[in-house]
Amino acid sequence: MIPRDDLTELEIGLAVLDALDPDEELTPEELDLRAWRFRQLVEHNYEIEDAMELARAMYVDLELARTLTKELGCPPALAARILL
Repeated sequence: MIPRDDLTELEIGLAVLDALDPDEELTPEELDLRAWRFRQLVEHNYEIEDAMELARAMYVDLELARTLTKELGCPPALAARILL
């Protein structure tokens, strides 16, 4: 597992690309949004794999994802299961 503090923009970009559906065509703005969502989730201690899946699932409320871990103290792995 890569320490979250050491993630580079390239690693974030590669993780987002890995999370994309090859049959889905996204605009540059949609790609930026997924990258931003991924970054937010990683900053709230979600595992890379969970963050990729949550970033891709646009039905997941990002504010709720942050609230579960930051304010309510829910472990990120459990929060991911709840949200998905």
